[in-house]
Amino acid sequence: MPATTTTSSSFWTKAAIGGTIALATSATLLNQIAKAPQMEANSSSAQSASLTMLTGGNVVQDLKDEHNRIGVEKKSTSDLLLSMFVYKMCTFSLLVNLAPKLIRLAEMIHLSVPAYWIVRKTFFTQFCGGETAEDCIGTMNSLKNARINSILDLSIEVDLNESDLSSQSPEEIRSRFNKSADNIANQISTCIETASNMVKSFAAIKVTAMGSPLLLQQVSLTLNALHTVFKNVDQDGDGKVIKEEFKQLVKMLPNLAHGQKSFDDVVDQLFQEADKDQDGRVDWVDFACTVSLNRDETRALFANTNPNDQPAAVPGLAKEDLEDYRRLLVRMEKLCDQAEKTQTRLMIDAEQSYFQPAIDNVALHLQEHYNHTPHADGPLIYNTYQMYLKDALERLQQDYTRAQRNGYILAAKLVRGAYMVSERKRAQELGIEDPICDDIEATHTSYNAGVDFMLGEMTRQQKEAKIIQGKDAEESPSMLSLNNSPVVLFVASHNKDSVVRTCQRMLELGLTPQSGLVMFGQLMGMCDQISYTLGHYGYGIYKYVPYGPIHHVIPYLIRRAQENSSVLGGVAVERSLLFEELKSRFMAQKARTQIQTVPVVPAGPATTL
Repeated sequence: MPATTTTSSSFWTKAAIGGTIALATSATLLNQIAKAPQMEANSSSAQSASLTMLTGGNVVQDLKDEHNRIGVEKKSTSDLLLSMFVYKMCTFSLLVNLAPKLIRLAEMIHLSVPAYWIVRKTFFTQFCGGETAEDCIGTMNSLKNARINSILDLSIEVDLNESDLSSQSPEEIRSRFNKSADNIANQISTCIETASNMVKSFAAIKVTAMGSPLLLQQVSLTLNALHTVFKNVDQDGDGKVIKEEFKQLVKMLPNLAHGQKSFDDVVDQLFQEADKDQDGRVDWVDFACTVSLNRDETRALFANTNPNDQPAAVPGLAKEDLEDYRRLLVRMEKLCDQAEKTQTRLMIDAEQSYFQPAIDNVALHLQEHYNHTPHADGPLIYNTYQMYLKDALERLQQDYTRAQRNGYILAAKLVRGAYMVSERKRAQELGIEDPICDDIEATHTSYNAGVDFMLGEMTRQQKEAKIIQGKDAEESPSMLSLNNSPVVLFVASHNKDSVVRTCQRMLELGLTPQSGLVMFGQLMGMCDQISYTLGHYGYGIYKYVPYGPIHHVIPYLIRRAQENSSVLGGVAVERSLLFEELKSRFMAQKARTQIQTVPVVPAGPATTL
């Protein structure tokens, strides 16, 4: 072995052991501090109530108040100390960046037991509800007491890992992932059942756990290519194709054989279905709805019947892959049937950009089937849009158009995004365009535009209805509800400015917190000041409560550490609030101790006048 390799290995081994010892020592000290005389929130609440109580002003004022300790005042001292420790660790960017390598190294040199112990006692406790759905019930009840609802999330996801797949045959890979997907589908069924016992709760689903990541990547490539071909065929650039151009598009599909029908008959039938307004032109939304992998009638058009031929403009899928995609849809539909029966809403999470077109395709299929009639708490299926992606706003607007034409409610959760580090690294390695907005300001602009679009469509139709009824168009949409709104918005953000801005827009538009049309969400262990303030004012506020075996949850925890490390301003505010609360409790404890140690002066002899 070369000397450089040996030296490098020795360095990483020492770094892993040293880091493990340091973290173990810190965690031990933390536990010792937590076991000190308990200065719990309840013991000091009487003295500090006047200082920490919300002023009673409007929600915007309390959200902006950086000394508002509503999110920490009811937590135990040990919980506050743990949060302080975890947030402090997140400020060490070098440690955060090295975390994946350190975890892998610990596993290689058989130090996974102490490494996982440290993770479980620190980051896992801070950001996760437990290892099983049942473990999370206590956390969910605690949140419910603060008027915060839960999104129960089995945090198991799958990414591309060629080292695990290179030694296996295609048949072995298919069998492995189908078996895993069936198992995880059963676990998500348990997640839905647990969430259904808590009113207004969601269950989250990661589509990458429902099938092979290779399949989702290939489906995404096919869908992206189809969209590109549509734009190229649209010669006048008006966003629509005439029948001849439509015919060219169908010719570019991998499989032109369609039973006993001739090619022209297939084109005639598909064009007639797609041209819903019968104006002789078809736009991308109607084309994608008609010529779709989600339809049994057209799925075969995407079959790669001649894999040895020149690559087609639209890459095809093997028949086995098409069957696996169908099985993925069946798994998802069974979970949706269970959710519909128990009236438990489902949140489909966004994932890496190279999987996202396939995930969106599945989500739109499910919304089209299950979001026609809202339940008591709103539509059943929510899709997630990562607004840090350059094309996010365009996709959101297209999906709204699709929902309107097909008569279902678009329920959208807007996030900034959670895969920035890995996405940018991948784009650089492959020499492809970075899919993420160029800077943070562009991301803010995209996110705000998405919120404005959803709120605008939410109220526009109501105003139009009032005009038809002869009422003032400027009147606030007080009658807007889950029964008649075309969209439902879920603002999932740790950015206080975004939350404040949305609350202000709701006030301007006359949307009440109790309407259920606009909800907010943050992750467990993050931005509690925002969550608890919104809960106090009766807004629809949710916490993601992830759970799962610790070795499966490691990727999630690393992203949380990276997110907190990259948003130092938000972490600084959280740490400041924690410090203020701890200081208040220590001072209260000190005052009580001094009172108890004041000597009692004996009373003198009684005198009479």
